Amino acid sequence: MIWADFSDFVSHSRQHFEEGLIRAGYEEVDGGWSGQVEHIAGRTEIIISLPPRFPFVPPKATPANVADVPWSWHRERNGALCLVADDDHDGLWWREAPAFLEHIAAWFESCHGDWKDDRPDLDLDRYFHAANDDRLYIYGDLEAYRGEFVRFGTAPNNAMVMKGRGTRPAKVSKHLRDQFGYVADLGTVDVPPRNWKDLLAHIDASGYLERKIRERLIGLLVLIYQRGDHEGTTFLKVTPTSNGGIDVRRLRSGADTPAARSARSGKDSVELGTRGIAVIGVGAVGSFVADMLIRAGVGRLTLIDDDVVMPGNLIRHLVGPEAVGRPKAEAVKDQLGRQYRLRDDQVEAMSQNALTSDVVFQVIQNHDLVINATADFAVTAFLHAAAQAAGKHVLSAALQNHGDTIRIDVLPPLAGARPLPASASPENHQEPTYYEAGCGSPISPTPPHTVIETAAVTVRHAIGLLLDEPVHPSGEIRQLKHTRNQ
Repeated sequence: MIWADFSDFVSHSRQHFEEGLIRAGYEEVDGGWSGQVEHIAGRTEIIISLPPRFPFVPPKATPANVADVPWSWHRERNGALCLVADDDHDGLWWREAPAFLEHIAAWFESCHGDWKDDRPDLDLDRYFHAANDDRLYIYGDLEAYRGEFVRFGTAPNNAMVMKGRGTRPAKVSKHLRDQFGYVADLGTVDVPPRNWKDLLAHIDASGYLERKIRERLIGLLVLIYQRGDHEGTTFLKVTPTSNGGIDVRRLRSGADTPAARSARSGKDSVELGTRGIAVIGVGAVGSFVADMLIRAGVGRLTLIDDDVVMPGNLIRHLVGPEAVGRPKAEAVKDQLGRQYRLRDDQVEAMSQNALTSDVVFQVIQNHDLVINATADFAVTAFLHAAAQAAGKHVLSAALQNHGDTIRIDVLPPLAGARPLPASASPENHQEPTYYEAGCGSPISPTPPHTVIETAAVTVRHAIGLLLDEPVHPSGEIRQLKHTRNQ
């Protein structure tokens, strides 16, 4: 599509939508198109406007008289109807005016039905204008601070971190950059507050907080509220105005709690938190396997590798240059611990050779799964035999044909399945062309993105085995097709 075609698409979409409104009886007015929406309670006049980015964002629909429609979580700050969720953008369906008008009518049906089965989005902050303070306010568990004064101190990256309880001193140094606030519990909020008057009804019937704000002892409010079974938190900057009011603006904030850090780990993270995995070989593939397992929520990890980090490893490895010369297992353990603030007992590093029978048998017995990421034939055969002897399975991951083939083996295969066949070499397979002095071996041309892809496939199989939902009883062979310029 050339730029002229793109412009034509945008212009045609706008014209097509407006023609649909005209056919539905809408008339052009200042600010948009005016018309009547019929619903079970009668008719409501609304104004439909097309934003500059239409059709890539939906139209706006606002009651001509904002007070004609009850306020709820399904209204915008300016009174517009909340019509399209972020996950309802498939196909830009709102380009068709009849479909959009039907959606508005359905909104009114839900409104008069008191929003049964409502989704409890925790988005109270969108009902307040943004403050001119662009810092990120980071907080931990607030349970012990309800109804308490709190103090925030400066942190790197333009952030403010909650230090704990604290009130603004009577005499303040001009160099003090700390911020002081109060943690208030709004309880269950059926209608979102939009200004200081609305907030008063929830948190300050006595006027105590307002006095503290006017005395400038409180500069921000930390609001805890409930929607359904979910709890939300919003940070607001509160400032007394010259006309006797209180200006309320939203701040950017984020929770730094175990729950917040694990919320995006996936639906199986809680169950994975009870499992232990050993990764043998934490080089390129193994280091990213370890990283993804921790991200997925695996509760206990053992890393086994007797090699050290070399400068040339860094381009395809999880760790950075500060780890050069360190044992790989220890370097990866420290990297994971720093990044995810793990307990000391969550990751164990063993800097020793895997070809030791007592070590291997102990590891297999003491973990729910062992992953072999060494790409070493001897280690793979050793682990296969040890797993058979222990009545367990191991997962072996390797990149073959210099990065053209991903191979994941379940050893031995599950439920009597046949082992995977030997991996064939793709037609475009190329031999390595670089040898590194002091190493004695050719350097594989495997690109970093293939290493990460292999780690991701490995973790997918590992989680399937842990949850008794295997991806395949024998594993997987994946040929990677590379397109090379001739």
